[in-house]
Amino acid sequence: MLVKSRSLLLLLILLLCFVKDSQGFPDFKIDNIADKLKGEHSLEKRAVLWNFCSQKLVQITKPGSRGVNARGSRNSEFSNLTIISIDGGFIRIRGMANKLYLCFNKKGKLRTRFQPPKSLPHSCDFSQNLTGDGYHTFKLRDKPEWSIGFKKRGKKLPGFIRKPSQEPCHHFSLDLLNPTPITIPFDFNKKKNYLFNNSGKFRIRHKKRKKNRRREKERLRKSQKTRNGVKR
Repeated sequence: MLVKSRSLLLLLILLLCFVKDSQGFPDFKIDNIADKLKGEHSLEKRAVLWNFCSQKLVQITKPGSRGVNARGSRNSEFSNLTIISIDGGFIRIRGMANKLYLCFNKKGKLRTRFQPPKSLPHSCDFSQNLTGDGYHTFKLRDKPEWSIGFKKRGKKLPGFIRKPSQEPCHHFSLDLLNPTPITIPFDFNKKKNYLFNNSGKFRIRHKKRKKNRRREKERLRKSQKTRNGVKR
């Protein structure tokens, strides 16, 4: 009886150890996987920002306090921007041509930087909001009362709104430059650019090739006439 009780006790201990180990791995943490999935830049999209007051595009030209204005056009390479979404639902605005970020300094003035300073780690992070009229506003992460804005001549405004009349100058229209994905299913029954031979074999219609062949034939015919002394 003693031997049986001891063996049963050992079996129970082994079972308890097995259940404890099977419940989870000691080195496995869900938080680590979540951090890896997030990443620093989760989404990037190319766009242009049209300012309501200046009626032109925002452009990032050079580093410093004079490196941003709202006097750009579609032809300017400095008007193409990258909207980068980061952790926490915030975004960063970066120039595609020079990789400069749009930021605020301590005094609430716009400037451009290659990276946010250590003293102000969130000075380049903005929250993107939509107004009732359908315009976008970009407010600073740490100070929501500061937002990006420009004057009628394209010069930058301080982050805080001094007058109610200046509020529309902080409104933007965002136009994406990325090609829109095709969501409409393709109609395979449509025979627009394809034909079938009498033998039933599939072939593709090449309109450009036909035109080129016709032109070559006409050119050869005209050259033969000129050689034989016949006028065109």
